[in-house]
Amino acid sequence: MNNNPNIVDEIKSKVALSDIIQKYVAWDTRKTNSTKGIYWACCPFHSEKTPSFTVDNIKKTYHCFGCNASGDAYQFLMDIDNISFLEALTKMANHCGIKLPEKGNFDPVESQKREILYKINSEACDFYIKELNKSENSHKFEYLKKRGLTTENINFFKIGYAKGRGELISYLQSCGYNNRQIFDAGLIIENDKGEYFERFRDRIIFPITDTTNRVIAFGGRDLSGKAPAKYLNSPETKLFQKKSIIYNFYNARKSLKPDKKLIVTEGYFDTIALVINGYESSVASMGTSLSVEQINQLWQISSQPLLCYDGDTAGKNAAIRVIELIFPILKPSFTMNFLFLPDAMDPDDLLTNHGSDALNPLIASSVSLIDLFWDKYMSLSDYGTPEGRAKIESNMMNMISKIQDVEVKKHYKLEITSKLSAYWKSKSFESNKIFFIKKKANLPSEELISKSNKKRIPDSISKEEALYLSTIIRYPELTGGFLDQIASIKFHNENTDLINKEIIDFIVANRIKNEQFNSIIEYLNENGFLKILDDISNFDFERMYDFLSKQQELSKVEEKFKNILVEVNKHQLIWELEEAKSNYSDSPTEENASKLEDLKHRLQKIRSDAYMSTSDNQKNKKGFDKWYEENKSRLEKKDPI
Repeated sequence: MNNNPNIVDEIKSKVALSDIIQKYVAWDTRKTNSTKGIYWACCPFHSEKTPSFTVDNIKKTYHCFGCNASGDAYQFLMDIDNISFLEALTKMANHCGIKLPEKGNFDPVESQKREILYKINSEACDFYIKELNKSENSHKFEYLKKRGLTTENINFFKIGYAKGRGELISYLQSCGYNNRQIFDAGLIIENDKGEYFERFRDRIIFPITDTTNRVIAFGGRDLSGKAPAKYLNSPETKLFQKKSIIYNFYNARKSLKPDKKLIVTEGYFDTIALVINGYESSVASMGTSLSVEQINQLWQISSQPLLCYDGDTAGKNAAIRVIELIFPILKPSFTMNFLFLPDAMDPDDLLTNHGSDALNPLIASSVSLIDLFWDKYMSLSDYGTPEGRAKIESNMMNMISKIQDVEVKKHYKLEITSKLSAYWKSKSFESNKIFFIKKKANLPSEELISKSNKKRIPDSISKEEALYLSTIIRYPELTGGFLDQIASIKFHNENTDLINKEIIDFIVANRIKNEQFNSIIEYLNENGFLKILDDISNFDFERMYDFLSKQQELSKVEEKFKNILVEVNKHQLIWELEEAKSNYSDSPTEENASKLEDLKHRLQKIRSDAYMSTSDNQKNKKGFDKWYEENKSRLEKKDPI
């Protein structure tokens, strides 16, 4: 289709601008003068309470006196819906009933075939939805609800169910479509005998739509547990080429606002989990591999998409591959950021286990493309020698040379050259070269992953923390003699820190005795700490430690508790040390180097003190053994008791 200026102007002349815009705003009746074609409203492009957005139907323009947004009907639709000019033109043409001229190479037969495939997919989508809502498939519906979806969510994403026993084929045939057309839509497969079978069998179905929200393919999640692949997509068809399609693109484009991030996940459920938890501008690449076509499509609606990867090896490898893909097509203002989830977690796991706000700190500490690029090479090599450093610089410059845009390439060279020069000359580098070791794999380093997860949800409660809490619950009177030491502990696991404060406050306020320890457990259960108590019980300390299985004298437990406090402090120091290593890796300053050394000395002192304590015990034991040997004969002559 040619963008003929005459047709563009003709369409605009037939549409009242206020009719287009009124779907997005509420007119202010006091300031609006419809007889003169002047309308006022609060601006749809920024937040305000007093209307400063005006529409002039005569001039066919709009203007906001608050944010200076302005333009005509096409510009408004392009900005408000994040669509291209061609899409805005098509939308306007449909609004006023004008048929746009076809492209010069328009093939009416091919166009008709595509339209048939669209209709088949639409019919199949409706069929799958009806199947899911049948009473006989209620357990499939319940599966989705257990995954956190409401009926409204299921309807919004048009999720369905495929039994896969031929019902869909019969239904589509009754609609007038033949097997070849259904096959071309990717819904059935043909065996060697020429028999047709449904592609999706016993699967939850996710419709995949194009940029105009028309169904072009499907994804299916296996429920039988017997299929070779948990997830299965439609094959490539005239409508569906996987490398060019982004799942949920249409909805994300509509909901994307300037202050929101476009989050890119790997799968359907990840995206759906994000959307229903408030991250509406989320999409999926439908696999760990991202294509150049998908990157360009993401850039249509966001200049800095945020790629969200699992914290496993596959996720890290996928992030590294993006560097190879994106560098040649980088352009001014367009880039990518990266978010690495905690190990063994996907977005669905994170939000289910830690709440709807769990992703916010990870978004805030996401990794930039240049940081990932830097880490790719700096974590890979041994750069303790001039030759090693020269190799790193050569590899980095070779990669930068692949950037086609002259300005972006220039600034990457300047940034990396400056950063390398400063790093090689730093005193911190010179004094710590001995610690630089070669990594085993070309993956984002643990330091970089740690950087992106600095504010991450804490891992499960540690054994040291669990033993400490078990002891303080079983022997609340320990707080009397160890209150200062207990109060000085700052747990890095937020959950542990919170429950510790609750326990101490409850014990002190109610003067709980050892024999009343069950009241602490009841209090914690009633105040939302059941999960942490379950985590603690999983360690099965009562089987391992006698003093936790049955009440003992407080004086005997005090010695054990001293050792427990030492182990807790040691555990916290190790955590701080790992964080300090990460900070030093990110920023090798004298301050960070000094902090790192201080933590090493503190940890060494704790270990040394523990060793000396053990040595003293060994000496005491040897002294007793010597005394026993010297007096053995005398003791054996004594009458038995």
